[in-house]
Amino acid sequence: MSLRSFAIFLLLLAFASAIAQTGQRINRDSALAADFQNRVNQYLKLHKKAQGNAPQPKQTSSPAAIIQFQHHLADAIRELRPDARQGEIFTPPVAELFRKLVAGEMTGPDRAKIRKSFQHAEPIHGVRLEVNQAYPDNLPLQSMPPSLLLNLPKLPPEVEYRFVGRELVLRDIAANLVVDVIPDVSASTDVSKKP
Repeated sequence: MSLRSFAIFLLLLAFASAIAQTGQRINRDSALAADFQNRVNQYLKLHKKAQGNAPQPKQTSSPAAIIQFQHHLADAIRELRPDARQGEIFTPPVAELFRKLVAGEMTGPDRAKIRKSFQHAEPIHGVRLEVNQAYPDNLPLQSMPPSLLLNLPKLPPEVEYRFVGRELVLRDIAANLVVDVIPDVSASTDVSKKP
């Protein structure tokens, strides 16, 4: 084998190794995203069971009736998951994946747009949310920048992502309930920073 052929062989070997490592990382990320989706689906089964146990409101625009339904649904969910704790849905490996995804967007080409979107939101500082806690009525529901949402695993319509300070919250919309939290997702989500 000539020196040139040997050099080409080594180059191809290094290239194949790099592709294999990238594929392993992508496969690991895909497996973590699938695990997250499975955990969300398990929560939704519980949500639907709780919804069957909670008194259904009639078609109403009454804020009091809607809030009463939220409270009943949240109580029914809490009864079905009394020992719920942070990390059951956002497991530590899933939380690391989300931190990586958020950090990638916050340092990517759309970072200025994302930061500007956070700047337009009402800043939330010094609040720690707990799993199974009602999302506080006095906290604004900050919208998520679309480019950031597109980078996160898609959610079913019953739940949503929200940022509260540096925490990423998974919120049950109908129950107004904190399903899980990732603390300190990224310092990059701190809206006090200028774009």
